[in-house]
Amino acid sequence: MSLEDLKNRIKEEIPISSIIGNYLSIKRSGSAMVSVCPFHSDTKPSMNINDSKKIFKCFACGAAGDSIGFVMRYSNLDFVDALKDICSKQGINFESYQEERKTNPKVEMAKKILTKAALLYRKVASSGQFQPYNSFIKKRGLDEEVAMSFSLGFAPNKNSISDYLKSIPNPTERDFAISVALDITLIRRDNHNPDAHYDTFRDRIIFPIWDHYGQVVGFTSRSIRDDQKAKYLNSVDSFIFSKTNILYGFHLAKNAIREKDAIILVEGNMDQIALYKNGFTNTVAIMGTALGASSVERILSLTKNVYLALDSDPAGFKAMERAYKQFAEKGIIAKFIDFSPQKDPDDYLIAHGALAMQKKIENAEAAVDTLLGKLIPETLPEVLDRKLEILHKAFDVVAPMKGDLAATERVVGFAKRLGLKAEPSQIIKNYEDYLSKSAEKPKFAQAKKIVTDNVEPAYTDEDFVFQNNSEITFDPEVSSPETYLSKMEKLLVQELVQLPSLLNMDKMNEILDLVTNDEVKKYIGKIRKITMEVDDREYESVMLNLTNSPEYSVDLREAVTAAFYNYKHKDADTKTKSRILFDLKNKLHMEQLKNKKEEIKKLQQNCESDELMTSLLNQLNEVEKNIQTLKNSKPDRSK
Repeated sequence: MSLEDLKNRIKEEIPISSIIGNYLSIKRSGSAMVSVCPFHSDTKPSMNINDSKKIFKCFACGAAGDSIGFVMRYSNLDFVDALKDICSKQGINFESYQEERKTNPKVEMAKKILTKAALLYRKVASSGQFQPYNSFIKKRGLDEEVAMSFSLGFAPNKNSISDYLKSIPNPTERDFAISVALDITLIRRDNHNPDAHYDTFRDRIIFPIWDHYGQVVGFTSRSIRDDQKAKYLNSVDSFIFSKTNILYGFHLAKNAIREKDAIILVEGNMDQIALYKNGFTNTVAIMGTALGASSVERILSLTKNVYLALDSDPAGFKAMERAYKQFAEKGIIAKFIDFSPQKDPDDYLIAHGALAMQKKIENAEAAVDTLLGKLIPETLPEVLDRKLEILHKAFDVVAPMKGDLAATERVVGFAKRLGLKAEPSQIIKNYEDYLSKSAEKPKFAQAKKIVTDNVEPAYTDEDFVFQNNSEITFDPEVSSPETYLSKMEKLLVQELVQLPSLLNMDKMNEILDLVTNDEVKKYIGKIRKITMEVDDREYESVMLNLTNSPEYSVDLREAVTAAFYNYKHKDADTKTKSRILFDLKNKLHMEQLKNKKEEIKKLQQNCESDELMTSLLNQLNEVEKNIQTLKNSKPDRSK
């Protein structure tokens, strides 16, 4: 049995009220079931739970989803761990469903190849015959135990992986394995001979990269010679490897994170290994400088004590700032460890040792305080307006903490450091106004695309295949992308799923041209395909099954689930649908114009020349003119 079977069993056989009831107190209110919503400061039951539709919806904050989505969000768990949690509370044997993992032959083959490659690289390294590897281990002070724990390997200057794949005796399996290895760029096709292949990693120290279960999903490699083009060469993002959703060494560190109730986040493989071998076993590394939303949730499921020990260069500081905001939005005040003048934790340990590192950790200050300190100039300005500009920058730094006491106290303290004489209550009022205005502004973010060899994937009809007229399958290990929908994009999605016949109207393409969010565009393409193939009676269940999966962002899942909470199949006449599309188009266009207006106003604030100011004023006037034209526009009554 598969995790897909388990997902379906939970959704179809167990009332959603029974699952949510394990976490919240539920009571009946007439024919409905309600509970206090845990996703906002709720004082009266705002969350409605519908067993027949198998979904919940909060009518105050908009949170919505199915039972699995609720557990993921409530307990900060990824998809598979949420299934485990539900199973433990419902008396279901999770292991009997975990045996599957063969739903996707491509994924299974990739795992086999990557596991074998890691073993081959490790075997070469441990042979002792390759001096570059031996020198690297000695220089870094790594013993055999550490090398084994991290499966450190060496890729010789020959095609070991290509030769292994060609040795597979079964022709069908061999061709499939080679095609998968090409897809994940473990091997590459020879430009001079399309039937020949060569290994991507050659003459390099190899660091296997694991997912949080300990499965090899990719590699980082380090050059051994100065003439090699890239010092570090990594696996590219693929169907099995997503860099932002990986925490290097997490499977080795998670028990220590639980025991110590703290996690140290570093930036590179060697930083993680260096801290680990010095006894800081609760350390994991971010792959690059971006921390994915699923990684944040995975961390917070183990501990709320986070130490940001990233590199001491500008890129590392920017990464710290991003990570601080991500944790602050979850109510966690991460601490910051500064290693300057050393570049990173590895260099600091070499220079000062483990005891000094322990003191660094014990004395680490909150990341927000470091960021606020950076805003204070060496010489305080005397001009009041300049002081207020700096204060508003501080508002922006503290904003992820929202109205928490820890935020307001810092704002008041910062104002005093600037020499402002206003009463604390006035400073806090200004900060609250700033938060209110920030909340009103729509957020735009592009859905993440996987890019291989610098070519962006095109969306084709194959992306939108509807399977078996009843089931939409997905990989349970795919994590939700960090995508935000604007207010109008949410409204658009809801209108389209509630009245899918809109998708076939002529004006639909004009509306899609105004949508900037790639996830929304692709989703609309999918439901366009589905509505042509699914029966009206199955439409609701198929759409919910499609959408309530971790491959979609929380914003999109909530928008669609909320739309179906009181859904009843209906259609409208052509005139009504034309009016709806006209309104949607106008509102999307108005949203774009207002965002453009805000951008110009921000540029005006930092404008330093009369010429540029004149240009910005002309642009602003043009935008205002377009806004007025849009406000006065009316639909074509002839249609």
